[in-house]
Amino acid sequence: MDCIMLFREYTRELEYHLAVLNQSDCCQCGINESQCFLVVEIGRNPGICIKELAKNVGLDKSGISRGVEELVQKGYVNREPSKEDRRCVVLSLTESGKARFDKIENDMTAKFAAVFANIESDKREQVLDSLRIYNEACRKTERGQGS
Repeated sequence: MDCIMLFREYTRELEYHLAVLNQSDCCQCGINESQCFLVVEIGRNPGICIKELAKNVGLDKSGISRGVEELVQKGYVNREPSKEDRRCVVLSLTESGKARFDKIENDMTAKFAAVFANIESDKREQVLDSLRIYNEACRKTERGQGS
């Protein structure tokens, strides 16, 4: 198998494992996986505006606005005009949203800690560096840089 096919295969397998790890309890609270990502981003960046949120998750503003509206309707997110720039809408989590965020963060940290513990201790820095390089290459490709 050539390097590109092997790279593709390892990435496909990684996607599968991440999908399994990302299966959290979101469906039990009536939100889907993409809304879970939004809750996490808003929880990590209280006061984030929709434009920044869209950039962080790599979606367009209209798609983010729909997801945020559903989270507002479900009582997880507050949406209000920015005090600094009235054209900007800032987002924060409600108490219910904060509880959901904390649960997601705690569950995911525990899952990834279990995976990390299964990596030989002398290989952990190598894995972290490889993931950093991989993500950097993905960002460059998404921006249309390099080849």
